[in-house]
Formats: sequence, structure tokens, C-alpha cells
Amino acid sequence: MQYLADALANFQVQIRLVAIIFVIAMLIEALRPAQRRQPWRNVAFNIGYTAFIVLVNVLLLPPLLHFLQPLVQRHGLQIPIHFPDGLGWQALQALVFLFIHDFFYYWFHRAQHRFSFAWPLHKLHHADESVNVTTSLRHHWLEEPFRAWLILVPIGLIFDQKPVTIGWIATLLSLFGFFVHMNVRLSFGSGTWIFAGPQWHRLHHSIEPQHADRNFAAFFPIFDIAFGTYCKPGHDEYPATGLHSRENLNSPWRAVVSPFTDWARMFGKQAITQQQPGPVQQPPDQNGNAAANQDAR
Repeated sequence: MQYLADALANFQVQIRLVAIIFVIAMLIEALRPAQRRQPWRNVAFNIGYTAFIVLVNVLLLPPLLHFLQPLVQRHGLQIPIHFPDGLGWQALQALVFLFIHDFFYYWFHRAQHRFSFAWPLHKLHHADESVNVTTSLRHHWLEEPFRAWLILVPIGLIFDQKPVTIGWIATLLSLFGFFVHMNVRLSFGSGTWIFAGPQWHRLHHSIEPQHADRNFAAFFPIFDIAFGTYCKPGHDEYPATGLHSRENLNSPWRAVVSPFTDWARMFGKQAITQQQPGPVQQPPDQNGNAAANQDAR
């Protein structure tokens, strides 16, 4: 019962913080929106889903991280990355943390788009046709546990990183995911390749075919440049967003169960394919020649 009480208290703190972020960001978005007149029903769904995902995360992630921590400490190389206290050193500590995290995140994110069995978990995030700050936490509830296993565990096994000790730097890091999803006309111009921004990330959500499977990094586009997935935004380029199939997942039921229905459909097709008989092999004739295949398809 104490665990549940602590989780609910944590939920209240986090949901208030998210609400403040949403209000401030939406006021900024109203000044210079990339996409005008976004349907409020889309925004309302995202807000409601955000409350659900924050609740699920505070219930699932603490015990999962508690389980993983001894595993990392027992088996990890834990190469130390500890910079001294002080503004400059802690800014460097934050940048190193982001750089390492973004390398692993890049490949995790790219795999979500590359492999058909991984895409259903990520599809909900890309189904939003009104990308804005409320899209930031629009992830399937299973995605964060997978990130813990496939991003945080490898990082923890290799590196021992000192937490950032200056509060406002840590706060800025936590706000970055909200920032890049903002519905705002903001271009970094010639600096686009240095840090991710709303315009650059919007291309990742684009429905335009030339933007498909581009701009995977969360913080540093240099990873996309290095691995051939970089797409620089054109002047005043703010494309429409959503799934190429235009599938609508803006309902609580579809948002929660869509990966499971996709997997069932996927494995069902695979089972049917495996059950289909192959070509009938005819015995050779008297001259030893194989007979013509009577079951050609």
C-alpha cells in the first residue's frame, strides 16, 4: 500500500509539472504556429492520454529500474564519467550524458522504424496529425519499459555517469523532448545540424515520402549525418504529419491495444503462409527427367 501511495503522490507532482509545461508551450505555439487551426479533439486526446501514460510510468518504471540496478552494478564495466562540480563542468557532464544517451537512442529509434515487429509500439506516437507539445508523451505504455532495457541498461553496463548536480541544467534536459515537438515556426538555420529543433524533428513526423525514416536522433543530428539518415529542412518547410496510412488511433481503446492487434495480424499472416503447401514434386519419368510442376503458382 505504501508503494501505491508513493506512486500516486509522484503522479500528482508530475502531472502538475506537465500541465504547466503544456500551458506555457501552447501559449508560445499560438504566437507562430507551424500548423494553424489544429483540431482541439486531437489536442484533447493527447492531454487525456498523457495523464494515463504518466500514471502508468510512475507505477511500472520504479520497480523495473530497482530490479535493473543490481544487474547493472554487478555486471557492468562502469567506465567512470565524473566531472567536478561547477557550472562549466556540469554543463559538460550534461552534454556527455546526452551524447551517450543519444547514440543508443538513435539506434533504438531507427530499429523501431526498420523492423516490422517493433513498429507497432511506436506507431501511436507517429499517428498524431497535429504534432505539438502534447505529442511529447504520446507513446504506447510498453515503450518506456523497452527503452529501459534497450537504452538505459546498455549505457549503465558500460558507463558510470555522475548525475548532474546543478538543478536547472537537469531541468533543461527534461524539457527538451517537449521543446522539439512544439508546433512552432522555429528554424535553427545553419545550426540545424548541431542541435535538434522543432522544425528538424517535424520532418521526422512528416507524411511526405522524402522525409520517411529520417532524423532519428533526439538531441544531436550529427548521428543522422554520420549514419546517412539526415534530412535538412528547407526554408519555411513545415510539412503535414501523421501516418502514411492515415490510420486514426485517437481513441483510448485503439491507443492501448493497437500493437497487440497488429502483432496478431502479423503473426496470423505468417502462420497462414507457413501452412500453405509448397509446389508438388512429381517423380522423374523413365528417362530421369523431372516432370513439369503441376502446381506452379
